[in-house]
Amino acid sequence: MFKLYKKLFKYVPERKTFAYGSMLLAAISTICLMASYWYLWDLFCELLVTKDYSAALKDSKLIVIYMVSYGVIYFVALMVSHMLGFRLETNIRKTGLKNLINASFAFFDTNPSGKVRKIIDDNAGETHSTVAHLIPDNVVAGMLPILMFIMTFAVDYRLGILLAITIVVGIFQYKSMYGGEEFMMAYSNSLEKMSSEIIEYVRGMQVLKIFGITVRSYKSLLDAILQYSKNTYEYSLSCRKPYVSFQTLFNTYYLICIPCSMYFITKGEQAGMILAKVIFFTCFSGVIFSSFMKVMFASQNNFNAGQVIDRLENLIDGMKNEKLEHGERKEFKHYDIEFDRVFFKYDEKYIIENLSFKLDEGKTFALVGPSGSGKSTIAKLISGFYSLDSGTIKIGGCDIREYSEETLLQNISFVFQNSKLFKTSIYENVKMGDQNATREEIMNALHLAKCESILAKFPEKENTIIGSKGVHLSGGEVQRIAGGMKQRVAIARAILKKSKIIILDEASAAADPENEYELQQAFSNLMKGKTTIMIAHRLSSIRNVDEILFIENGKVIERGNDTNLMNLNGRYRELQNLYEK
Repeated sequence: MFKLYKKLFKYVPERKTFAYGSMLLAAISTICLMASYWYLWDLFCELLVTKDYSAALKDSKLIVIYMVSYGVIYFVALMVSHMLGFRLETNIRKTGLKNLINASFAFFDTNPSGKVRKIIDDNAGETHSTVAHLIPDNVVAGMLPILMFIMTFAVDYRLGILLAITIVVGIFQYKSMYGGEEFMMAYSNSLEKMSSEIIEYVRGMQVLKIFGITVRSYKSLLDAILQYSKNTYEYSLSCRKPYVSFQTLFNTYYLICIPCSMYFITKGEQAGMILAKVIFFTCFSGVIFSSFMKVMFASQNNFNAGQVIDRLENLIDGMKNEKLEHGERKEFKHYDIEFDRVFFKYDEKYIIENLSFKLDEGKTFALVGPSGSGKSTIAKLISGFYSLDSGTIKIGGCDIREYSEETLLQNISFVFQNSKLFKTSIYENVKMGDQNATREEIMNALHLAKCESILAKFPEKENTIIGSKGVHLSGGEVQRIAGGMKQRVAIARAILKKSKIIILDEASAAADPENEYELQQAFSNLMKGKTTIMIAHRLSSIRNVDEILFIENGKVIERGNDTNLMNLNGRYRELQNLYEK
């Protein structure tokens, strides 16, 4: 438990004293609660044994004072811990988002957005509960059983022994319900996977609607739901008998006293005193049950909280790993690109092994080959998205690790197959390529990207809002107009950026024939005078490039222009023949 809170408090060092304040207040409230029951015991003795009614009235007032004090002080303890909890939740989200902004590209490749959101957002909320409720609850759960034992043995050692036996039996019942750490891990993991898959599914609903795909195509979501339901059902079945017996044991605890009291009365003990003890324990049994429930849930919640913070820290560690180290170099001498004995792997599988080649400045290159051959990985390595396992990638004769991150970002533009737009105007989306650009430069970039035909379809033209909730079109219009618009806005952004190295990753793969012609014109304007690397499955679009590199299993198998490679009668010609068919 202390290890858990040590991890949590490092996110809120400025409010660490709030935790100690909450603990102190919770401890005082627990003492007040036990004091109220002690005076309740005195009250029963004075009413049934000594018949001292004036003392009984005084004890009644003390019971009310201590019970009210318990409620007020415990409420204040919760308020203090909640102030700590809300700040913790906020700071954890901030920490997660700050690291997310600077995470490596490899992190986004291996962690779905739904999973990332679940861990940062939902788990941050769970840490709030851990602090806001468990700090005072843990104090109460620790102190209450000890004070209960002291009070019980002070009233009657026999009842103390009975309480001890009951608690031992309750512990065994709790262990039967708990299911073990291994099961709790499996349950927690299945819940996390289901939550992240649901987020991914909801985000993909527009794709389902446009292309008419059924829910069965989202097999991972279905599998996650079935696995979670299986774990939940198995856990419910395993808890059935121990939970019912646990409830029965603690809710009927005081009934055991009745036959015992009758036995001791017949043996000559004072009936009034025995009756006072039975009535007292009838009232006290509720505290015994709630005390044990606090202990039970505190340990379970502490385990869950530990899992939450471990997942969060593992995610943050993953964001920091595999990120390229950057230097201070600000300028490129030239824009030749060279791979020198490069090795790179995802997890344990090498995608690129001992790869060496050179791409000359100002030329256009195409990377082709079967899916999974390493084409996109090569492009991402050039952009500095990943760190290498070994070898060197040079641009302008210098290792890319010598350049500052800003220099690489400014001089390399990447246009993806599925370009991302932000929820703002088309004009502002393009301006992100260069925040200092003039309106004339932005409009010229839109012109070179062949955006006029699309802008003409919207009354607001370049001021049209696009993104998550903008430009609502239906059916084929979405595929034809919105799809072409996204790519051309991305091209306009890259033109405005004026990068000397352009990487096109399947950038025209989803274009229909009507869009493709204008897209190719836009690409031509983008690539003028640039070192360009194209990744394409649509082989008709690469016949006129300067050089084609056929990639297979992370290696350059063939290299040359279209004519040379077709005459070679090798893997490239085989792929072209398949494409023509």
